[in-house]
Parts: sequence; C-alpha cells; structure tokens
Amino acid sequence: MTPILNMLADADKPAINPVAIAEQATQQYSGLARFLIKIVRDILHAFHLEHHDTLFIAVYAILVFIISFGLGYLLQWITVKGSRALARRLKNMIYINLLDERFFTRICRIIPAILFVILIQYTLTSHALLAMWLTRLTWIYIIFLLAIALGTLVNVIWDYFDSRENKRKLPLRGIASLIKGIIWIIAVIVIVAILVNKSPGTLLAGVGAFAAVLMLVFKDSIMGVVAGVQLSENDSLHEGDWIAAGNANGIVEEVTLTQVKIQNWDKTVTTLPPYSLVSNGFQNYRNMENSNTRLVQRCYLIDADSVVETDEQMLDELAKIPLLTDWITKKRAQQAAGKVENVLNSEGLVDGTIETNLGVFRAYLQLYLLKNPHVAPMTDDGFTYTFVTTLPQTTAGIPLQLYFFTSTSHWVAYEGIMASIYEHIAVMLKKFKLYTFEYPTGRDTLLDGVLGAGKTSPQAIFGLPEGMLNPPAN
Repeated sequence: MTPILNMLADADKPAINPVAIAEQATQQYSGLARFLIKIVRDILHAFHLEHHDTLFIAVYAILVFIISFGLGYLLQWITVKGSRALARRLKNMIYINLLDERFFTRICRIIPAILFVILIQYTLTSHALLAMWLTRLTWIYIIFLLAIALGTLVNVIWDYFDSRENKRKLPLRGIASLIKGIIWIIAVIVIVAILVNKSPGTLLAGVGAFAAVLMLVFKDSIMGVVAGVQLSENDSLHEGDWIAAGNANGIVEEVTLTQVKIQNWDKTVTTLPPYSLVSNGFQNYRNMENSNTRLVQRCYLIDADSVVETDEQMLDELAKIPLLTDWITKKRAQQAAGKVENVLNSEGLVDGTIETNLGVFRAYLQLYLLKNPHVAPMTDDGFTYTFVTTLPQTTAGIPLQLYFFTSTSHWVAYEGIMASIYEHIAVMLKKFKLYTFEYPTGRDTLLDGVLGAGKTSPQAIFGLPEGMLNPPAN
C-alpha cells in the first residue's frame, strides 16, 4: 500500500483536507506531482472552488490521466519512429518482422499505464479503496498488454525459425503454442494475485491441489504436445506433406497443440487432433513425392476362354510386332534347344512364354514398359520394379497385373501416363486374340437372340466390334 493509503488507514480520524495530504505526499515523491497539484489549485482558485474537496480530486485525476496517456503516446510515437528508422539500417529479418507485427507499438502501450500508476497514488487521497482498485486494474491492464506483446514476440521468432532454420518442416508450431500458453497461464495467475492481494507464489503452490482438474481441462493440449513430440522425433509429419488419415486426404497446412489442419483435394478442410494420427496411424506420401516416382498396380481381367495355345502361324504374326521380333526368335531357339523357359534361364529375355498367347502378351507388355520413357527404369536397390504377371483366376477371368512406377509423382502427369498405357493395352489385346471379361448386358442378350434366329448379316447385327462388320470371305 502506498504512503498515501497508509495515511488514510485510520478510519476513525475526522475528514482530512485532500489538498493538504496531497501536498504532504508530493513533497516526499515527485516534483511533477507538486506541479500538477499547483495547476489544479490555480484552476480551482480561478473559479473560487479551491476548498471543494471532491472537485479537487476529480480535476487532479483527470489531469493525471490526460498527462499520463499523452506523455505515454508521445513516447510511444518516438519509440516506433526510432525503431523504424533503425530497421532501415539493421535490415534484420526478426527486427523487421517485429515491426510488421506491431510489437513495439504493443509494448509501448504499457508506458501510459505505468505513468498513470505512478501519479494516481497522489490523487484519491480521501478515497483509499477507490485508489487501490484503480491501481490494481491498471496493473492488470499492464500484465494483459505484456502477455500480448510476449505472444507476438514468440510468433515472430517461430515464423523466422520455421522459414529459415526448419528446413525439414517439422510440426513444431505446437512448441510455440505451448510457450504462449505458459505465458498466459502465468499472466492469469499474476492477475488473480493482484485481485486477491496475494503473492503469486502462494497461488502457484495452491495450483498443485487442482492439478487433476487442470489435466482434465487441458487434456487435448497435453496429449497434443506429446503427440507433436512423437511426430517430430520420428520425422513422421511435415507441414506440406500429402497424407491420408480416415476421411481426410490432402495437404497438411498447419500442426498445432490441438489440431492438424488438412486441406483435402476437394478444397474442404479437415481438422484432426494430433494424438489421433499417432494412435490411429496415417498414410504419408512424402517419400513417394521425393522419389519422383509413383506406383501403378492394376489388373486387366482376361477372359479365360480367349487364352489359347500358340502355333507357328500365330507366332509368325506376332513376330511382326517390332518389340517381339527378337524376343520370339530367341525363345524359339531356346525351345528348339530344349531349354526350360523361366526367368533364371532366359538369357536376359523378359519373362514370358511362347506356349500361349497370354504368355507372349505378358512379354510384350514387359518390353513395352521397359521402352516407355514415362516408366521409371528398373534399379538394383529394390525400390523400383517393373513386371507383368497373372494372379489367381477368379469367376471374372484371369487378372493380368501390371506393376510399375511412373517417372514422375505429379498427380496429373501420373494419371495421364497410366491412362495412356492401359488404353494401349486395350488396343493390343485383339492382336493377341485376347479379350477381357465383361458381364452380359442387354445388348449381349439381344445379339444372342438375333444370331440364334439365324440372322448373320452384319446389317442385322448392331454393336459388333470393329472388323467384324466386313468379315473376310471364306
């Protein structure tokens, strides 16, 4: 409590002249305060109101407020102008960012409040309780401004670190959020201490008794911190990564203590708690994008009835295909020499067999993929393979699977490469006397009825594949 409040502690004393008390106090403290009291006394004397106690207090308080905030904002203007002039010389990014985020403006707003606290102690001499609460509220205002300024400083330092030093884009924004949370917790404790006139240390000791409640209230934040540390330590997630987690599928935009913000490909935004990524798992496409390759693994369902044994005439026709000429010649030589056809004894030939049209087609597709500039070449590191194989037969046919990597991970280019390759396969199927399995449709039923009725004229049959409308003469 200030000396002025000590003077007024004894409530049993008769009313005291506030001007006399103020003058007595100002003799111990500030020449500025004595100057202000003289101005107030002169103003009241001019109106013959110098003995009006309440009016004296009101005029003095208003004058203190005006001077405090006027002088404070003058100092604020000088500080901001000086800091901007200094920025042009320093050219430091952190300093420039502090200016852009108005850090100096916010920190300078404390100056008027401090001046007001210093001068207000000489004002409400006969209203001790009011003076005490005005002082407390002013200090609360100062603590609030200080917390905002420190939060701005944390943001600026984090942004600089994230853009300059955090090359791996680790999700460390939660650390900045944690520091700001600690700042505000301390600010709240200090504010409560000011309101109840207790030491902050005493309140901090009492917080331990409510630790369980605090853990329940801040459960998401605590779990978010732990999850953020795990994600960072394991290098599992960066801002800018493409991930798929549950219904979310898109780019990670932000990772904080309480949420991971993901912009999906349809431009919607999904937010997930960080601990859900750790507990439920997620798929990260970062390595795929960094490798500049992307896997294609898709099947064509070949109708089993179209798989037939090859003969010399069929092989001669297929050997006219440029990619197969050399391969079929060498395979025929192996067959004539009685060599077993397999991958390990193929004399550098791609996998395939000349026993069936499907075996030759597998070899053709393998050669086609190896010659395609949009398919990533095979390597010895075990990460990039290119092969064509058949999977176990199903009721829908024989799955002919292509497994290869495109030479780019760009989404649009990837889709275009994959589409062009499978369109080429659809065109080449008929050259190998193969066709895909398709479930019967209404057209198939109609054509079966027309053919069953003996109408074989092409004009009577609609929907036949190209090449069958003009069948060769027998």
